[in-house]
Amino acid sequence: MPARLVATAGLVVTLGLAGCAVGPDPGPALVPGGGNGGGPAASTTSSTPAQAPTLQKPGTDLAWGGCAGAPAAPAGVTLQCAELDSPVNPDNPRSTLTVHFTRASVADTPADAAPLVLTAGTDMPSSRALRLLADGPGRSLLDKHPIVAVDRRGIPDSTPLDCLTRSERVTLADNGLTAGADTAKRITDLADAASSASDGCTETLTPDQLQFGITAAASDIETLRQRWNVPTLGLIGLGEGSDVAIAYTALYGGRTGRLVLDTPTPFGANARDAGAVRASGVQAALVTFAQRCGALGAGCPLGTAGVATMGDVLTKGRTGALGGLSDTQALAAITTGLALAPNDTAGLTSVASAIAAADNGDVKALTDLANQAEELRLTDGQVVSVCNDVTGPVGQNEVAGLVTAWTKQNPLTGTDTALSLVRCNGWASSEPVNPPESFPVAPLVLLNSGDPINGGEGVKGLSPLFARAGTTPVTVDWNGLGYSVLARSTCAADVVAQYVAHSPLEGPADRGCPA
Repeated sequence: MPARLVATAGLVVTLGLAGCAVGPDPGPALVPGGGNGGGPAASTTSSTPAQAPTLQKPGTDLAWGGCAGAPAAPAGVTLQCAELDSPVNPDNPRSTLTVHFTRASVADTPADAAPLVLTAGTDMPSSRALRLLADGPGRSLLDKHPIVAVDRRGIPDSTPLDCLTRSERVTLADNGLTAGADTAKRITDLADAASSASDGCTETLTPDQLQFGITAAASDIETLRQRWNVPTLGLIGLGEGSDVAIAYTALYGGRTGRLVLDTPTPFGANARDAGAVRASGVQAALVTFAQRCGALGAGCPLGTAGVATMGDVLTKGRTGALGGLSDTQALAAITTGLALAPNDTAGLTSVASAIAAADNGDVKALTDLANQAEELRLTDGQVVSVCNDVTGPVGQNEVAGLVTAWTKQNPLTGTDTALSLVRCNGWASSEPVNPPESFPVAPLVLLNSGDPINGGEGVKGLSPLFARAGTTPVTVDWNGLGYSVLARSTCAADVVAQYVAHSPLEGPADRGCPA
């Protein structure tokens, strides 16, 4: 077994610092209620106010500067970076860690405009998601407001964690695949690695090993609000970042001034239900990809058999015939490639070409995508954060049955999704956050059935939450392909701008934007 890697120097130092919550002003009084999870409580009122508050520019801004080591900003966009110390434990703010922020603006962004706060949760660094927006049609929102991305603690560049061994990382990245391994052996090997990783990360991070879930992520956003000295924030939650935005609303009462949920995940769902939603949703996105590529005719490298070709590539990965890539790595390569590729013909064909080449024995392009996927989606901090948030973990003896059942329903995604449940085997989880009892402002929900990271079905799990809270969101359907509706649709960006300017929105509650 390789020697266990210790936490990064930044974490070791900052967790030992004494200090108090950052910011000149603790903000307005909280709305009383029955929240949990280490933060202020949620509101107990049952109706959403008719008029949302006006968002304000920061009273005390961050010290914005260059983004060291980052790729060049898209043409016409200014990207600036800053850091801020945030309490490791919001209930006991004696030590801090460093949270990284990236701000995007353009020449036309009004100097007095309130910034909007963006989080992608554990899906990928929020700063990377912001670059996706800044380089796509959604950048039109920057004409109205700057957008500030909050990288989730524990992942680059917000005090990244380094607590897994190389062997554990490899096993998690391959979901336990070794030469000749059947499903039972994969489950056993993956469970052993997950348990070992839990022990090592707990030892490294004690006593703060449970301070990387959504409660902690929400507290980092609250630290930003305090620093800015503003009464409310406009929040944009992309994918799993919607859980962070909803948790912030639950924990910090009336401090949510706007709430945009872009292709949300099912807040608070247990591991089995969340996995089932993800498996079917991502399968649907991959089928959509194959169909849209096939519709290009001779221009599609996959032809009209895209689903079958992807299945062949995954089978080759499972049997060791994919040049060293496992089936799990190949699927992550495809889904991440689609998540970040432009929503156009060139974007479709670039990912399709990598798949087709791998099927014919040339795995270079797919390997590059797999490396990108691991860098963006499977860092130690993301593993710790995901496992902190697991609710109702699935027993190891149940996973083989889920592999069989889910693979029948979702041939491309079922095996991988079921096996991925084992990655948090043996981990302790943090206290779950109760959903908001009310929403200070009716949410705006952007829907995309073609999201290859989480799938587009998570919003179904939010309907009971909205009903119990007495709120009716405005929903916008976008029938495209890729990660984040806002990043890819000028129409959606326009609706968000209207929502920020005046909530509740006038007009229909159910809307659509062209892909």
